[in-house]
Amino acid sequence: MSFDSRERSLAAGAPIRFYEFRRGVMRWLYVSCDRDVAVGTQVFRTVRGGISDNGIRQSGVARQDSLIITAPADIDVAQPFRNSLPSAKIGLIIHDGHYGEAERKWRYSGAIASVRWPSPDQCAITCQDIDAELDRPGLVDTFSRACTTYLGSPWCKVDMNVHRVETTIQTLTGASISSGTFASYPDGWFNGGWVEWQIGQGEYDSRTIEHHTGSTLTLLGGTLALAPNMAIRAYPGCDFFASTCQDKFNNLPNMRAVPQMDGKSPFDGEQVF
Repeated sequence: MSFDSRERSLAAGAPIRFYEFRRGVMRWLYVSCDRDVAVGTQVFRTVRGGISDNGIRQSGVARQDSLIITAPADIDVAQPFRNSLPSAKIGLIIHDGHYGEAERKWRYSGAIASVRWPSPDQCAITCQDIDAELDRPGLVDTFSRACTTYLGSPWCKVDMNVHRVETTIQTLTGASISSGTFASYPDGWFNGGWVEWQIGQGEYDSRTIEHHTGSTLTLLGGTLALAPNMAIRAYPGCDFFASTCQDKFNNLPNMRAVPQMDGKSPFDGEQVF
């Protein structure tokens, strides 16, 4: 039988839902039935306690259309959200099918927005579809004395690989890491930058650097998932002012700012500007 015929059947239908979470080349594959299901070379795993959702809605209001997936508290895809948000988006694709039927139908594309644990044995994964991303403001450039893009962007054009510092963690606390390599740079060199480390399959997770003093970096989000002797890569930050752009990165021609802009607004109500 085909997917459509089993959908219309009163007795032959055995509906199941396939959840495919993805981050780069990493995959987390789950199915709503009580046994694993192979699809080509991929195996969608059943989970203890089951996995389900509150239904796919398309009201036209992105915030109201949030998909909430209920799953066991220890499900792997939710763990990166335990301490803070992961540095890269985890996408979701949902297909519907029937057990024993090879044909599947696409139902949903989106990404994880947040995860909460309402009880010790359960988590709620809130997802937003691609329409929610289209609702975000797009044009953000303004006339400003500070640069309006981020360090290393296609508009900035700074090659971050040139400024990358590779080292290993010597000691760490709950909020900071230390390495003698950092002491060879002026205090504040890494402020606003980030550190990254491998999490498998060629993917990296990262933390923003809040403060750099001597051999110590204080990280936003803490040091969960880091350990002594772990290999990391550190990148310097930028305060988006012209002097830093020139002296630190020699990139002033690409700065998206107007540092000579007058401090007086032409819209303050005065007739003479």
